[in-house]
Amino acid sequence: MDNIVLENISPKYFTPKDLEQSQIWKKNITFQKGKKFLIVAPSGSGKSTLATAILGTHFQYEGNIKYDQQIVKNLHLEKIVENRKDRVSLLFQDVRLIKDLTISENILLRVFNQDRKKFIPLMEEYASRLGVESLLNKKAENCSYGERQRSAIVRSLVNPTDFLIYDECFSHLDMENKKIAFSLINEVSQKNGSSVLFFELNEFPFEHDYQILHL
Repeated sequence: MDNIVLENISPKYFTPKDLEQSQIWKKNITFQKGKKFLIVAPSGSGKSTLATAILGTHFQYEGNIKYDQQIVKNLHLEKIVENRKDRVSLLFQDVRLIKDLTISENILLRVFNQDRKKFIPLMEEYASRLGVESLLNKKAENCSYGERQRSAIVRSLVNPTDFLIYDECFSHLDMENKKIAFSLINEVSQKNGSSVLFFELNEFPFEHDYQILHL
């Protein structure tokens, strides 16, 4: 997938704060593969609503979202689900690890029906970088929220899609771990030619070259 296009999008059942000042709502926006975006969105502006709409989990919006030239609302569910394997993924705000699986089992769900063994070295490398390698055999329910966030970031990168979307993925990390995770996401996305869309409450408090859009 080369582009995700938003055409005059607005939520159907609520009006976001500062709708008229938004750089995204009711605008025409193209997210190109390989480009990096930081979408700053205060509470009540529809941040998670937009992130999940881009993933195709709901159609509660006016306007159109397109994957290249395909209107997402017109796609069959099977096609939307298929796109999540290698085209577009979302790390949800609540991380959505399966609590009774180990961290490694959760991470390797991201490789779907591929040979999991070939992804283990990469998983271990990323887990080590983010300080969660010792947790790989631990059940997710026994990990702290910050540990689960870092583990979910590993999951998102072990088999990355064309478009990587993150909804407040650093909310429970301290500054040092934020920087490490941000660096790893940049490194992996650049290597794979992926686009990154961060949805955050505020701008990052460290240097970066992402295009900033205010929702």
